[in-house]
Amino acid sequence: MPMNHRLLVPTQPPGILDFAPGAAAAYSLRNLSRSYAGPVVTVRRSSDDAEDDFTAAEVSDGTLAAFCGAGDGFVYRWWDQSGNARHAVAAADANEPQIVDAGVVILEEGKPAIDFDGTDDSLDIGAIGLSGNTPRSVFAVASPDAYPSSTGAPFLGRKVGSATFGQIFELCVESGQFAVRIIGNAIFLDAADNLQQRLWAVLFPGGDSAAISVHKDGAQLAYSSGSVQTLATVDSDFSVGAGTSLSLDVYFTGTMQELLVYPVELSAQRERIEGNIAWSYS
Repeated sequence: MPMNHRLLVPTQPPGILDFAPGAAAAYSLRNLSRSYAGPVVTVRRSSDDAEDDFTAAEVSDGTLAAFCGAGDGFVYRWWDQSGNARHAVAAADANEPQIVDAGVVILEEGKPAIDFDGTDDSLDIGAIGLSGNTPRSVFAVASPDAYPSSTGAPFLGRKVGSATFGQIFELCVESGQFAVRIIGNAIFLDAADNLQQRLWAVLFPGGDSAAISVHKDGAQLAYSSGSVQTLATVDSDFSVGAGTSLSLDVYFTGTMQELLVYPVELSAQRERIEGNIAWSYS
C-alpha cells in the first residue's frame, strides 16, 4: 500500500498584533501581523528631497538603499500598523530621524533601525488614548547612544513645546546608575548599563506611579525612589523620540526599531510579546 505523503510548508509565525490585538499605536520596521502588507516607513532622500513609501521587505532587500543612491535617507512617516492610522510624522525635514547613511541602511544588531540624533529628531503622533490614570503598556526595541544625567532620553513623550509635561518614559543616569523615569519621577534603577540594543516593557495597571513596572530584556527593574504621583495628563500631542519633561524639551539619542502602545495593562501577555520580539531581533 503506498504511503500518504504530506508536504509540510513552514508558516509565517504570528506577529504581536495577531495574538495581542488592540494596540493604540504600533510602529516597527517589520510586519507586526500576518495580514499587514502596507508600508512601514515613508523616506525622504537627501539628493532631491523625493519621498516614497517602503514595506518591511523593501527596507531590507535593497529597494530602500537603491532609492537613496549614494545619499542619505530620512524618515518622514513611521506607519502605524494597529489600524488606527496614528502614523508618527516629522513636523519638518530637520526633525526627521535617519534610516540610510551614505547609501547604506542603518542597522542595529544586523536589523534595520531608525537613528535619532538627540538634538531635534522627533515624530509626532497626536492623541493615543493615554489620558488620566487609565491602564497602559509600552513595548520598545531601542538602543540609546547615551543616557544624559540631567535631561533624559525619551522614546515616548509629550510633544516638545507643550505647556505641561506628559506621560514620558525617559532613559537616563541617576546617581551613576542606569535609570528609567516616568514623568520625572518613579525611578527604576539598575547597575551601570552598556549602550546596546534593549527590549523594554513598561506596564501600568492604573492608579499612581507606584503601580508601574519596568522590564529590561525580560528582567524587572527594582523601584528605587521618586515621589508617587497620579498620571493625570491630557491625551494629546505625543511624540516618538522626544518629549517635554518638567518644562525641558528632551530628545532620544540612539536607534529605535519598534514601539507598541496599548491602552490596557498586558502583564499576562508580557512574556509572549517579549519572546516574539526577541525571536525577531535576536
